[in-house]
Amino acid sequence: MGLLAVFFTTCKKDNTVLGTNIQPKQDALLAEGTIVPLFAHTVLTKTAVASFNDRYKFLGSNQDPYFGRTDIGLYTNFNIPDGIVGLSFPQNANLVSAEIILKADQFEFVGDTTSTQSFSVFTIDSMLYPTRVYYANKADSLAKSYNLVGSFTGAHTYYQGEKVIRIPINNAFANAIMSNPQFLTDNTTFLNAYKGFYITASGTSLNPVNSQGIIYKLDLEDGISGFYVYYTIGNTPAIKNYYNYKFVFSGSQASRFNVAKYLPQSGCNNLLYNQIFNNDTIVSASQNLFLKAFGSTKIRVQIPSLKSMADSFKVSVNRAEFSIYIDPSYQTSYGNSQYAILPQLALLPLDSLGNENYAIDQLSPDDLARYGGQYDPTNNRYVFNIQRQVQAILKGTKRNWGFNLVCANPNPILTSRRDNYIERVVFAGTANTTLAPRLILNYVKFRYD
Repeated sequence: MGLLAVFFTTCKKDNTVLGTNIQPKQDALLAEGTIVPLFAHTVLTKTAVASFNDRYKFLGSNQDPYFGRTDIGLYTNFNIPDGIVGLSFPQNANLVSAEIILKADQFEFVGDTTSTQSFSVFTIDSMLYPTRVYYANKADSLAKSYNLVGSFTGAHTYYQGEKVIRIPINNAFANAIMSNPQFLTDNTTFLNAYKGFYITASGTSLNPVNSQGIIYKLDLEDGISGFYVYYTIGNTPAIKNYYNYKFVFSGSQASRFNVAKYLPQSGCNNLLYNQIFNNDTIVSASQNLFLKAFGSTKIRVQIPSLKSMADSFKVSVNRAEFSIYIDPSYQTSYGNSQYAILPQLALLPLDSLGNENYAIDQLSPDDLARYGGQYDPTNNRYVFNIQRQVQAILKGTKRNWGFNLVCANPNPILTSRRDNYIERVVFAGTANTTLAPRLILNYVKFRYD
């Protein structure tokens, strides 16, 4: 009986605890979710795009069936390898030929892999500096003069089992290098005499339907890449030996950067044309949105109704999920052509002048892990959680000037780079009934706080 009495005593209702059935309904925390209306349209990139001095560069011309034409050229110096001084060729050396070999990535490219292109190589009269910042869309007047020293029309080939571009260089230029040992004493002296190359395929004639061209991704520090001089020693045919020397595109004094010209007026999709040239931010933009890397296009996202949500109540945002879906009706590969999906994007808030800033959600490792931005192949979309940025807008500590969706790594250490992707993507517009871009908010309202 004692145990039974204890049992009933411990189970007796505690009237000091306020139950939810007694709490007034208007005092409860109301968890809610909603799809916030937004607007989006395509814009041309007009800001300067820095081209970083590293091993991976692009080269070629491409007539994209949706985006129009892009030409990407390459500036690079060529170097005596680090640590070598007193370079000289034998006095009885006889030049046979010279060429540039560029290692091309087997899988990363855009365009038609069978394309024939017209490459031209020019020497330049301006020194290239490894610590200087060069801009991909601002380098037209880098050199005062250009001297054509090589050309080639054709497709890529293979060398030592690797995919390469090979461009012959004329013998007069190569022979001048071999015959002037006073410029070969060290690399600094050499670079003062031979400033570098400008390589371009912009002279390629591209038909938008039948010949899309190609833009290659190059590895300038691969052991195959270099400027090769081939020669023999002596004149006796029976004992003639063939030699080669390779000047490299790497080393402590190497300078390499890309220049790009995006020409959307050359055969781009009408919906894209109307958005960027006719300022059609409503009708055309509601159907499709066009995002292209290398500082070509961005997508402007406006969410004007955000601030009005907090006019009546204080709001705690649990999640603010922005999703944008690829339109599957636009092909990314067909036949020998490839237009790969971008691996990741960044969604960046704007200030009153239209400058891009980091989202608050990018600024700590924990928040960045939730921020997202990677391509989701299962759902064919990109998703961003901008919870902290939206919370700041609703609280009034951040102004809502809109966002830019750009081709960039979402990690803030790398977000400023816009020259390391060449891919593009076409998204469904805001009028698409199932794939429209959307912002879904999950939040709690505090009614009387």
